[in-house]
Amino acid sequence: MVDVVTFKYLGMYTLLAVTSVSLLVAPFGSLDPVNLPKLCLLILLAFVAAGLVVSKKRFLLSKSYRMPVIAIGLFILQLCLVLLFDDRTFALKFYGTASRNTGFIAYLSLSFLLLAAIASASYLLIARYVWALLVVGAILGLYGVAQSKGYDFYEFDNAYASNVFGSFGNQNFQSAFMGITASVAISLIVFSKLKNYLRLILLGISLLAIYNISLSSQQGYLNLIAGIAAAAIVYLFMTKHSIFGWALLGLSVAGSFFILLGLLNAGPLAQLLYKSSLQAREFYWRAAFKMMMENPFLGVGMDGFGDWFRRTRPSDYSTRGFLTVSDTAHNIPLDIGSSGGFPLFALYLAIIALAFLAIVKVIKRKGEFDVFFAAIVAAWVAYQAQSLISINQLGLGVWGWSLTGLLIGYEINTRGASSLENVKSIPKGKRIVEKLSAGVFLVTFITGSIGLVISIPPYLAADRFYKALKSGDADVIQPAAYVQPYDRSRFIYVAQILKENNLEDRAIVVLRDASRIYPDSYEIWNRWAGITSASPNDVARAKAEMKRLDPFNPDLK
Repeated sequence: MVDVVTFKYLGMYTLLAVTSVSLLVAPFGSLDPVNLPKLCLLILLAFVAAGLVVSKKRFLLSKSYRMPVIAIGLFILQLCLVLLFDDRTFALKFYGTASRNTGFIAYLSLSFLLLAAIASASYLLIARYVWALLVVGAILGLYGVAQSKGYDFYEFDNAYASNVFGSFGNQNFQSAFMGITASVAISLIVFSKLKNYLRLILLGISLLAIYNISLSSQQGYLNLIAGIAAAAIVYLFMTKHSIFGWALLGLSVAGSFFILLGLLNAGPLAQLLYKSSLQAREFYWRAAFKMMMENPFLGVGMDGFGDWFRRTRPSDYSTRGFLTVSDTAHNIPLDIGSSGGFPLFALYLAIIALAFLAIVKVIKRKGEFDVFFAAIVAAWVAYQAQSLISINQLGLGVWGWSLTGLLIGYEINTRGASSLENVKSIPKGKRIVEKLSAGVFLVTFITGSIGLVISIPPYLAADRFYKALKSGDADVIQPAAYVQPYDRSRFIYVAQILKENNLEDRAIVVLRDASRIYPDSYEIWNRWAGITSASPNDVARAKAEMKRLDPFNPDLK
């Protein structure tokens, strides 16, 4: 039985990587205290995990793992092709857009974590994941309450209605994670045989998470309902109540269908759901699909949605009073598809399908109900629900991708186990425990070093820019815009500062240089056109570029 081979160190390391990336906030060395630090840490930890995975030849060459390894390998190959044929500046397509940071290296790192979770998945690791998720949820829940009372250890430039954003920098992500947390906690309360004091603790975590949802945004309720429904369906099928299981599954599918119709302004839920930010998603989704149709094989480049949105958004947007813009499709599959074309979209869905099939296979063969498996399914389904209406924020993404790997790996690694007791009853002396050989250390050192070399430059550049801004000296601030690896937001930020301090000639220099590096940035051309001392020729050129990038805008002549 494959499950007796315990990838002890890899499993614990993967869990440590997920929790640390999710919790990390670094406010004192960057204007972005959330996304960039998470990306840099994710790169380093994921490349170390890749070294541990590569050292497992048995895993890479085993027929049991062939399908997921091929799917992930093809996903990485398509990522590399998109990177190779993308003609944008390297830093933008490699590290992604500022404050999103979901470029090539982010998805490569998530793929490494996915492989690590598959290789190390076991009953013990799944149980540890459940408790770790609950602990992280409790920490962020308490932090959210503190934020709601005005107690925080740093000031964050928050453009949202609520200041309850945990370690995610956005109220919707905090709400989504609280929904995932509550779904797991409630699943354990309802379907497990835990001691009463543990049930009380889980009840406290559930109430804390739900309170955070009420403080942040309503998005978490969707995750909560989806997760609990998934756990209930697993319970009904695994306890041989198939009729009720099919009934609940049918209701869940029907409910999901009506919610989708409501988001598209159709069906009985349209008046309830089709409003405000949810209404905007229709335009984002339609634009993403158009990007895929116009760039079917390679997409518009990783994290390229923002530069293409104005060119591909529906032509009726202005007549319907829709004036906002976005740098993401607010739908992770469509984000991936618009970035990397139909091949990347299909491969991502194939990986998700492998996880779904793994759930079905485990349910069919299990001799008894496994509450930790049900809890992991609840968390995974809750994350997938969130992924259909939201963004791939890295603090959430590490959970979603590693949970996908856990489900796929758990199904493979427990083949031949007729029941949970068979897994638990294997004597410890019979288990084959992983040994860290010199070869493993060497491979891990090499991959970790590569990760370190990749992760350090963007953070050092951000730190240097942050210190330059603190100086308040224009002679220091202006050159800081050119620190490599380039970041478009730094050029725009510096140009705005120079303009506000009546240094418009210097602002024009920065914007002119920025326009060469980022010719498809609407924001750069718009800033240039708005400088009063700019020459008529420069203004005319800037407006022409804005019209090229936003052809359906009736205000641009």
